[in-house]
Amino acid sequence: MRYHRVRLHANDDPHYRAYLANIMASKANHRAMHVASNRALFGNESEGIIRQWLQDFHPLSNRRFVEYDERAGKRLIRKYREIDAVFEYDATRIHVFEMKATSQARSIMRGIRQLNETRNILAQLFPTIYATLILVDTGIMTDEAAATLMQQADAPINSPYTIERFYADNPHIPCYDSRDYAPNHGNELAIVRFPLADIISGAAVAGITLHLDWDDDDDEPEPITPPTHTSGVHTDDDNAFAAALRKAGLSS
Repeated sequence: MRYHRVRLHANDDPHYRAYLANIMASKANHRAMHVASNRALFGNESEGIIRQWLQDFHPLSNRRFVEYDERAGKRLIRKYREIDAVFEYDATRIHVFEMKATSQARSIMRGIRQLNETRNILAQLFPTIYATLILVDTGIMTDEAAATLMQQADAPINSPYTIERFYADNPHIPCYDSRDYAPNHGNELAIVRFPLADIISGAAVAGITLHLDWDDDDDEPEPITPPTHTSGVHTDDDNAFAAALRKAGLSS
């Protein structure tokens, strides 16, 4: 068995707070901190908007942090993971949500892998686990746009991976538009595509100024400092450790 002593808890759990405080005291991990990029800030801003949207369908739980021991050879290593949103149906069923803001279709599978790992960990506690990836589309390439790009003189050698190709490659994963979302689709794994325009509209209603200037930001992932999982909407250039500490209030 890979995972042991799994526990679901809130952000104010004393063991979790002590863990973060110890990490902050480590000089080695201080080097992992960096100034948040605009994409990372946008991801955190989007999380609040999406969580508010989810509240219309689910009474979200504040128990969205997971403590677990992972086996590494003969050792057990204590780790923590944050889930972006959690709905607890009852003692046997739970719905977990992963939020990812990206302009890269290939990054969708990264979110799916994160969800599947979370499900594997929580299987120690819940017999039934529903999982939804909420995809904030910040400009994922379409077939039409890719065809236009490939006709240009400076076109890349290979055509970019498009959202339509992802759907074709993964017909087993139901995909819904956010306007068609319903809380009882009954799927163990699904994707909800959230248009950027809806995030902008939600921010306007809430009086939130979004960080939308991404010209200087890279849309590729940065190394993640284990074992703390990313907080907020996962963006392809966010630093997981730094984001978790910012959310916990242990970093500026």
